[in-house]
Amino acid sequence: MRASCVVRGAWAFALLLGACTPTTTRPAFAPMPEALHAVINAPPERVTQFADSLLRADTIGVRFVSLRDAFLETAEFAGAPPAPPHRVRLWADPDVPRKARVTIEAVYRPIEDPSRTTRDLERASPPGSPGQLRAQQLLTALKDKLGVTTY
Repeated sequence: MRASCVVRGAWAFALLLGACTPTTTRPAFAPMPEALHAVINAPPERVTQFADSLLRADTIGVRFVSLRDAFLETAEFAGAPPAPPHRVRLWADPDVPRKARVTIEAVYRPIEDPSRTTRDLERASPPGSPGQLRAQQLLTALKDKLGVTTY
């Protein structure tokens, strides 16, 4: 009788361990220090979904979105030529229940160099640039629609 409990316990542990996936679709890098931050009054998945719908309605192409990982990345978009292409990324992390700690970064790539990774070439979008303006507009829309918490 005792041996069967041990076997069942081992199977339960293996099943539980197998259900946990240590993989994520988020990038391996952290946001730029210049990224925008806010605590939004909604769960991370809802923040990500709402940001996705806002960007698509604003004709900004969304390159990748994961509601499970609460991450979003836009396609490259350009301002007036000869401005380099910009990209916006959103991370939504759990804060307290029903709130998300949101980070939005705007980046651009001033040069192309196939010998280096894309992230190595990215720089924070300067104030007033198309990328920074889009990131600020997105954060303002999230605050207005879902609410914001100030600690």
